[in-house]
Amino acid sequence: MKKLLGPMLYARNQPSEDTWSFFVNLYLSDSDPARPPPLRLRFQGLDGVEVAGAVSTPPTSVADFSSLNSPAAGVLWRWEVTLTREATPRRVTYRFEPGEGCAALEQVDFSSRGHAVKPWGEEDVKTVVVPAKGALPRAAFFSCNGASDAKTWGSVMRMKRPFGCWADMLAQHEEPREGGFELLLGGGDQVYADSLLDHEPLVEFRKRELEQKLNRDFGPPPGFHEEMVARYVELYCERWSGSAGIAPMLARVPGLFTWDDHDIFDGWGSHESLQSCEWFESIYSAAALAFEAFQLGELKTAEKKPAKRRPCDAHYLQTLHFVGTECDVDLVALDLRSGRTYRKQVNGKMAHEVMSAGQWDTLDAWRQEHGRDARKKSRHVIVLSSIPLVHLRFGPSVETLGGDTALHDDMLDQWESVAHRGERIRLMVDLLQLAKVSHCAVTVVSGDVHVGARGLIRSRNPEHIPAGLAEAAIEQVTSSGIVHPPPNILQFMGMRLLSEESVDDLPSYMQTEMLPVGKSRYLRERNWLSLKVEPARSKVSRPKLWLRWEAEHTSLSMQVVVEPPPLVSTQT
Repeated sequence: MKKLLGPMLYARNQPSEDTWSFFVNLYLSDSDPARPPPLRLRFQGLDGVEVAGAVSTPPTSVADFSSLNSPAAGVLWRWEVTLTREATPRRVTYRFEPGEGCAALEQVDFSSRGHAVKPWGEEDVKTVVVPAKGALPRAAFFSCNGASDAKTWGSVMRMKRPFGCWADMLAQHEEPREGGFELLLGGGDQVYADSLLDHEPLVEFRKRELEQKLNRDFGPPPGFHEEMVARYVELYCERWSGSAGIAPMLARVPGLFTWDDHDIFDGWGSHESLQSCEWFESIYSAAALAFEAFQLGELKTAEKKPAKRRPCDAHYLQTLHFVGTECDVDLVALDLRSGRTYRKQVNGKMAHEVMSAGQWDTLDAWRQEHGRDARKKSRHVIVLSSIPLVHLRFGPSVETLGGDTALHDDMLDQWESVAHRGERIRLMVDLLQLAKVSHCAVTVVSGDVHVGARGLIRSRNPEHIPAGLAEAAIEQVTSSGIVHPPPNILQFMGMRLLSEESVDDLPSYMQTEMLPVGKSRYLRERNWLSLKVEPARSKVSRPKLWLRWEAEHTSLSMQVVVEPPPLVSTQT
């Protein structure tokens, strides 16, 4: 039995102030999905004393890729962990030990040629931070963990610190004075799968004319879907393993991840009619299965085997709830890829949609449920949107000129695209109404654009303004990318010349605008975010959400501070 990937931690709802729970996943080869592996997961305090009752046994299989024709064939196992919270934060360590009759543990190094096998054991002890009783988790947010082409990836690997931002995040986590992180948030492009399009027979397919690509008689060869599943699984095993980059944080901090186009391939959802061809459907299905297994932590089917997924059949909107003594926090991770459609309407015009009808229904139901507990306690809602709601606007003329170029799908990707303006307004109105009805603060966190940025959504509409405030406002904080390099100065100047970034007046008395990040409008270096809710310091103050850009080279003193509305009595 060999370790192919992991360990990886996954966040759970926290309905109690007294315990902290999460999942630990491990992807193993030579494993029977019907028989738990002979491994013991042990948690210890820093004093070396074992934490009794931390792990629910036995583990369960949550994804079965054992039938793949690949060195990455294996079974994904899940352990459920529950730890008691104490008056102050504490650190615990964990490790896997072979059970009775189990040989020494080994791991496969997918980053080396030939997939080298080496021992796995003593050095693999991870540190987890358990928040204090009644406290809310400190979080780290990231996006764009890679590069879309070989040239850019090569330039990253030639850097002095190719994974410098990840090393900085790990250092903060391990530093006792910083407090560490209890939650890891991925805002999209956790892997870059674009290289898989160079896999045969896709090279030949991409040379064909559009008409032939759309011909259902020109379908992929037998076994193509299974082959692509294997390639995506191998990609995760390669990019999410090792001692540098994302792997150390995955093993230490419970995560919640949404996806974006590069988790499938560049521009997925904005290739219009190609979305319906059988080749692209198979690629999407393979990417979705790997995303479910390694980013969501389990396959979303009763039999944990890789059944085919189809675009728009389901969505991956996720919500998490954290209970604190003074304040509650909800996370809403939007899915802006699985539901993207390009379809002909009754009137013959083409419609572009970012979120499926099913996801809108789920979001509406969650908003209604969330509003039932309004004004009982201060609350923050953090919305993960892989694409910024507020950013550079290219406008109809530039989008028309770019329609026949490689930039077309990049422009359609954005919420600011003319094609998505109506749906974007709907989402902003929904978030503003959520803030009013639930009497909470709503903050949007996004990635994708390879620079740090700050946006603001304002409304003077009385239907959007919570009681006790003069106007409604939603902060948006964009952090991108943690590995992908920023555009060079000429590239970025060109983008700004072709776009608008002034205040944008919208229907329903709404406005959006871009605000500075420190001394500049944009943060043009690699970065990630730290997020923390601090308790109220007096009876007249409220628990504030602090968001801080952690840049690779620049120390930014500026932070974005979000305060929930004042609690107002519901009695008349």
